[in-house]
Amino acid sequence: MGWWTTSDVDQFAAAAEGYLRSRAAENTMLLTAALAVRSGRPAQVVGLPSAPGATVAGPGTAGEMLYGWWEPPDGSGARGAFIHDPTVPLLIAGRAPEMAAALAGTLSKLGRHVSGVDAPVEAADAFAAAWSQRERSSVRVHRHCRVYRLTAAAAAGVGGPAGPASAAGPASVAGPAGAGGPGAWPPPQTPGPAGRLRMMTHADRGLLIDWLIAFGIEARERIGSPPDVADDLISYGGAVLWEAPQRTFRIREAAHYLVSPQHRDAAQQAEPTYQPVALATVARPVAGTVRINLVYTPPERRRNGHAAAVTLMTSRAILAGAVPAYGSGGGAEANSEVVLIADGNRPDRQVTRLGFQIVGERTVLRFGPSSGPLPKLQSSSRPMPRLPTGPLPRLRR
Repeated sequence: MGWWTTSDVDQFAAAAEGYLRSRAAENTMLLTAALAVRSGRPAQVVGLPSAPGATVAGPGTAGEMLYGWWEPPDGSGARGAFIHDPTVPLLIAGRAPEMAAALAGTLSKLGRHVSGVDAPVEAADAFAAAWSQRERSSVRVHRHCRVYRLTAAAAAGVGGPAGPASAAGPASVAGPAGAGGPGAWPPPQTPGPAGRLRMMTHADRGLLIDWLIAFGIEARERIGSPPDVADDLISYGGAVLWEAPQRTFRIREAAHYLVSPQHRDAAQQAEPTYQPVALATVARPVAGTVRINLVYTPPERRRNGHAAAVTLMTSRAILAGAVPAYGSGGGAEANSEVVLIADGNRPDRQVTRLGFQIVGERTVLRFGPSSGPLPKLQSSSRPMPRLPTGPLPRLRR
C-alpha cells in the first residue's frame, strides 16, 4: 500500500494511533506531538538527554503540518508513521529502512522542505541516504540517543521501601493548588543524597526560565520561548525540583552557647532549610506513558547524585499515580511506564542502575546545502622548486 499523507490530525490519529500506542515508549514523541496539536497547545518535542528540542506548531499553523502512516501491501493496518513540521526535524516511527527510504520519495514529490530527521537509527540512515541523493543535500549527525523506560515493578526494586532512609527523612512531593497539595505522595525511601521533591509554582518561574536557558545553551538546543515553556510546565505541574537541605552544623554548634536551654533546644531541633539543586521536566501523560523531557543540575551542584535522585523519585511519583497533577493518561488508563531519552554517549550504567531498561536508539540528522566536490588543482608542467640542500652556515663564536 505504501505511504498515506494528510493534513488532518484527527484522520491521522484514527489511522495510526493504534500502532503508535502499541509501542508507546518508542513512539512517545509522536504521540505527544499529535496530542498537543489536537488539544491546541504547543508541545516540546524532546529527543535529548531528557532534553528539550523544538516546538511543534499548534492548529494556528496546521497548514504547514503534514501527517502520514505506512501500510504494508496486505493492508493489515499502519506499521509506521511520521509527523512533519518544516521548522523542525521530521519525526518517524518505525525501523524498516525500506519504509523510510520510500518516505523520502513521497515528501520530495510533495515539495516538502525537510531540515532533518529524528528516527530510529536504521530508519534515519535510510531516509537520509535517499533524501540526500534526491535533494543533493549534506548530512551531519546532530545527536544520538537511547530510549529507556521504567515500570512500576522495576522502580520498586531500586532502593525499595526497606532501603535506608535519607538524612532528611522520607521525601514528599509538594504540588501547586489543586494538584494534591503538600505531601501528595510520600515515595519509598531510597539510598542517595538527602533531599525532597517539590513541584515548581509561579513563585519559581524566574528560576525555571534561567535553568531552561542554561540547559539550552549547554546542550546547544533551541527551546523556543523559555518564558512560554515555563508557564506551560507550571500550569500542569510539569516542572519538579529536587531540594537539598542546607548545612546547619554551624547553627547547631552556636546553639551550645545560648544561655536559655529552651532556645538552645529549639535551635538544635529546627527544620533545615532546603535549596533547589536539580530540575526535571515532565510531559503530559499519553497512552499510559509519561516522558521525562530533561534533567538539569547547575554545574556547581553536580557529581552529588542530585540528577539521579530527581529522576528516580519523580518516576516513582508518576508510577504510583498519587500526584494528581500528572493525571492518569486522560482518565482512561493508568500511567504504566516512564520514558527517558538519554544521551547515547553516556554509559548505560548511569540509567540502568535506576531501574530503566533500554527499548531502542534514535538519532537526529540535520540536512544542509551540498558542499559539492572538491575543486581540482591546476596541473603545472614546471617542476616544483627545490629547497637548497647545501651545508648549514657556521655560527660565529
